Amino acid sequence: MANTEEGRLLTRAQRGDLVAYEELVRMHQQRVFAHCYRLVGNAAEAEDLVSETFLRAFQHLQSLRADPSIIHWLLRVANNLGISVIRKRGTQPMVDLEEVGERPSETPTPEEELLRSARRDVVRACLDQLPVKERAAVLMFYLEERPLEEIAKVLGCGLAGAKSRVHRARHKLRALVMAELGEDLPFGQEKGADYEDATN
Repeated sequence: MANTEEGRLLTRAQRGDLVAYEELVRMHQQRVFAHCYRLVGNAAEAEDLVSETFLRAFQHLQSLRADPSIIHWLLRVANNLGISVIRKRGTQPMVDLEEVGERPSETPTPEEELLRSARRDVVRACLDQLPVKERAAVLMFYLEERPLEEIAKVLGCGLAGAKSRVHRARHKLRALVMAELGEDLPFGQEKGADYEDATN
């Protein structure tokens, strides 16, 4: 475990070194926040989820293993906490995505920017209609570009379950967007071929 910088920090933290634990938090908090923010669509709630995630990490410090990284454990806790927040809220959040499947020109015209903004709003609304676990899977796969093996660890399911959730979410999202916009999602096309190869 101690052969990596993370492993060495974790070993020190488990021996009571709070500075080492703070370094671990700094190492992973940005990625945990990004995942929470995409999931719940609210910066304040995402910050709360990050704080709760690292509090739980501290409480379970002695059982954590950097094999290969504690990030999988952190993301799984954050994901479960985020799902609980959404279910308690009783409504689906607006997923805040700066760009969804777009390759904008360097200097878009006002008309192009208006069209992109409207398109993003539609895709956000369609994402919000997905079941929360499927939304988490498709966000991790396409936007965070995480491998299926890691998604499975975060979601607490097998590799086949992760593939199934991404597959279902992608097809539901494409159908919803097609119904609203009459077009497919470019980001789905780009990574979709890789996904099909992985599932065949």
